[in-house]
Amino acid sequence: MKKILVPAMLALLLFTAGCDKPPAEEPPPKPPETPAQTKPDVKPETKPEQKPAPDTPTKKPENQPVKNEKTEQSMNVKVYYPDDSGMKLVEVEREIIVDDSVDKYTAAVETLMEEPTEENLTRIFPKNAAIRSVTVRDGLATVDFDGSILKGFVGGSTGEEFLIGSIVDTLTNFPEVKRVKFLVDGNEIETLSGHMDLSTPLERMNTLTQ
Repeated sequence: MKKILVPAMLALLLFTAGCDKPPAEEPPPKPPETPAQTKPDVKPETKPEQKPAPDTPTKKPENQPVKNEKTEQSMNVKVYYPDDSGMKLVEVEREIIVDDSVDKYTAAVETLMEEPTEENLTRIFPKNAAIRSVTVRDGLATVDFDGSILKGFVGGSTGEEFLIGSIVDTLTNFPEVKRVKFLVDGNEIETLSGHMDLSTPLERMNTLTQ
């Protein structure tokens, strides 16, 4: 009997000792988590995306003169002055300047209005004479005098012949010119001073250069 009671009492003592042991302390509840105070998210400024400009075809510069700038070209031409004895026309070479406002035909005729530098040659144009225009089309050069030439020209038959001949032979030196017609103020004329028939175009006057 004693053998049975001893173990029972030991078990009871262990049980009561376990019941008297204070319960393990539970850890205090954690305070509710509060979001950390952080600065408000500031998004970095983003520049608008720049789309690449569409490729635009570029035109190649053309070989054309710039506006408001004259393109000058010099060239040598043969012109004809009367000799000082009034016997023939003499061929001389002159340099002319051609640009956007003066073509080679006009420049060549206007050279005849200048005093020749050669001692044995003379100018046949009246001092107040002027050329309104010189045009060339289909082998025909048309010289339009200003009306002042009718008032200023005082030469006789030889003077008229050399004046007209110097212009005709100068212009027909250009291979594309075959004949020359004369006008005054845009109107057809029959003669300058009554000695030469100018109602029809004239061909080269070779007899004056021999």
